[in-house]
Amino acid sequence: MDDEESLNQPTQMVDDDQKRPSPYELLLRQSRKMGQTATRTYDVTREFLKQDVAVLYPPKIRQTNADRSAKKLNKIVAQSKEILAIAQTVMLPNNLFPDTLVLDRTKVTITIRTFFWSSSVISIRIEDILNVTTSVGPLFGSLTVSSRVMNSTDHYQINYFWRRDAIRLKQVLQGYMIAVHNNVDTSHLSKEELIEKLIELGHDPSS
Repeated sequence: MDDEESLNQPTQMVDDDQKRPSPYELLLRQSRKMGQTATRTYDVTREFLKQDVAVLYPPKIRQTNADRSAKKLNKIVAQSKEILAIAQTVMLPNNLFPDTLVLDRTKVTITIRTFFWSSSVISIRIEDILNVTTSVGPLFGSLTVSSRVMNSTDHYQINYFWRRDAIRLKQVLQGYMIAVHNNVDTSHLSKEELIEKLIELGHDPSS
């Protein structure tokens, strides 16, 4: 009996319009999606800004720069140990404490000795040398180095070199000064080649 009643009852039809969301619901859903996207973007940006500097600049890049600086420093140290010219003044009754001049690839070092275990050391970069002059006699010679660096004096004079030493120092110093002031790269030359070129460049026709 119950089955017959259920069959006789009319079937209820569901309107399709009731299943479709209203424009307000669509707008609300779209707003929620936009809000979620904006929130995720904010969270990603915040986490990015919190990252360590090491993440932004990887150790590999920083290590590469450090390697380049270390290689450059090692090159400068090696050049400072490569002596191009060295000479010592002659010990005489009026020059009991001989002075020394040393030229390497980066600088000129002048050591003035005034007493036992007492000395004054002056280092001048090649770039700072303005002029080199020499005065020679039959046996001895003096060398004067003028510098652009103004301390207590702008030039240094060393007396009582052997004549040949004074001339050679002047030629090498003058040649190196000319090369550096004309931006000539000499790093690729060997020590022997560099000395030969500097003497040729600094040679005076009258000497």
